[in-house]
Amino acid sequence: MLKDIVFNASLTRVVRNKEDTKWKVEVVVNGELQVVEYDKVAFCHGYQTKARMPALEGREKFEGVIIHSQAYRKAEDFKRKKVVVVGVGATAGDIIRELIPVASKVYASHRRGTLILRRWRNGSPVDLTVTRRRRQISTFLQRNFPGTARAIADLGCRYFMRRTWGRLDPAWRITPFPSITLALPSTAENIIESLKDGSLKSLHGLKRFVGSHSIEFDDGTVLDNVDAVICATGYSADFTVAPFVEESRPANYGGPPIARLWMNLFPPKYADSTCLLCYSMFGKNNGFSFSDVVSMAVSNIWRGVHPIPSQEEMEKQIDSHHKWVAARWSLDNNADVSAVKQWEFQGFLHDAAGTGLENLGWGWKGWKFWFRDREMYNLMNHGVETAHAFCFFETGKRRTWSGAREAIIQANKAVKLFPIKGIK
Repeated sequence: MLKDIVFNASLTRVVRNKEDTKWKVEVVVNGELQVVEYDKVAFCHGYQTKARMPALEGREKFEGVIIHSQAYRKAEDFKRKKVVVVGVGATAGDIIRELIPVASKVYASHRRGTLILRRWRNGSPVDLTVTRRRRQISTFLQRNFPGTARAIADLGCRYFMRRTWGRLDPAWRITPFPSITLALPSTAENIIESLKDGSLKSLHGLKRFVGSHSIEFDDGTVLDNVDAVICATGYSADFTVAPFVEESRPANYGGPPIARLWMNLFPPKYADSTCLLCYSMFGKNNGFSFSDVVSMAVSNIWRGVHPIPSQEEMEKQIDSHHKWVAARWSLDNNADVSAVKQWEFQGFLHDAAGTGLENLGWGWKGWKFWFRDREMYNLMNHGVETAHAFCFFETGKRRTWSGAREAIIQANKAVKLFPIKGIK
């Protein structure tokens, strides 16, 4: 593939040509602007591309360093400095872990709590607790009983927080945290550990800069002699390279504009020739291996193997989805508007990709597979979630892999070394 890849290239934008027949890709290669036409374009630039930097009042007064976590490189740059990290998510946790041994003092500034989970539980990686069957039960509840699903999920999260961390000092404001159905949890377990041992101090939200090295926080506290502020405040999808993407706002909704993408992937007018893989929060089911499913689905749609609705029908479905997004936003104004309905998004992609995972359900296909191959039925439903399952069933939409069965068996054997004694 190397012969078809252009390195040292920076994408400027993608637009239609005058005849509206191809895509004009404007790219800078080794400092020189080039324009190349393509029949189809897939945007795979990821979610974490456009830094979400908060508007900070009085910023011009501050003489210290202010950066987004995207620009953070190494802790040594902040040696013996007093640092305020804005946020308590996973990125903030990683940066705080590195800063504490070298900085003179580290603070975490945040306006609300966050659900913090351990990476390990009872000697096993926590992601091993998620199985295909448990995911099916969860999505069934979300689809048919959303309020009940949210209540059960949040009750379970509160239980695990208490079970994992015990009593948390209310002054830290880690709790209450937003619903796990509206905001992703964090694995920054070191934040709570550092708050407990005093190496990290929790502060309210950053309100404004009041001097060359002074900051006022939402509760009126003023912190002096601050050398640096690192904003671990997340990212948003970057559509500047795709100006053809339309946006809209549903009625009675006060949040940011929502991109009009069918299934959060395809612009309705050009669904047969472009897709954007950067706008589907809650879309993955087992990490990056789900990217295999997405790529197979897009390929099958563009090859004509899987049908898609008309542009008019896509627009109707987008309007309906935006109403769902608006309802979520009304529950939490910080909810990411790129969120997808897991049961709809993942079901569509598996169907389009032809993975055949409907054979693991409760329908007649599931019962047939259970009767015919009990070992694989149990391993794929109750064992390790692995991408090898995506090429196990013959569906006629893509090639199967003869080694999938053995790979699934080996993956389940490999995790038998857990739990590991001595790891909590």
